[in-house]
Amino acid sequence: MRLFQKLTLITAILGLIIPLLGVVAYVFINSLIGIPVLALFFGGILLIAVLIIAINAAALFVAFYVKNTKVVGIILICCGAILLVTVQLWGLPGLVLYIVSGILALREKPTILPRKYIIKCLTCGKELKRSTTNSDFAKDHLIDNPTHLEYRVLVEIRPTDDAQKIS
Repeated sequence: MRLFQKLTLITAILGLIIPLLGVVAYVFINSLIGIPVLALFFGGILLIAVLIIAINAAALFVAFYVKNTKVVGIILICCGAILLVTVQLWGLPGLVLYIVSGILALREKPTILPRKYIIKCLTCGKELKRSTTNSDFAKDHLIDNPTHLEYRVLVEIRPTDDAQKIS
């Protein structure tokens, strides 16, 4: 898990606890009273709580399911701004945390998937070893077989997130 994802997870969890408790308390008190009297007083607050829950859920979804980190960073910063506009001063901690996680996502380098190169001589079918430091892979093969001039390079892209696991 990347750092911006961890920070988004912490921010969203903290941002979901209070509105969810408020909605549960509202429903519980309304069920005790029997008449939705509280809707006259707290209806706007309930709508804001639902909006806060939606903003935090969207931030979680974007941080973990969108692969383009530039788009994730921009959306996280926008989630912080929308949160500030929705809850005014109470949204300031969320704004700061979403801006920090958005900047971390914008600065994140894209991961390059590891590749394995297989080089074959088309004349004799021999698989050649490719050294990571020497780009002249066919030099030794050409010295032994001067007529073998055609090669096929197969590139296998491995589905892993860890770029250190290149073999």
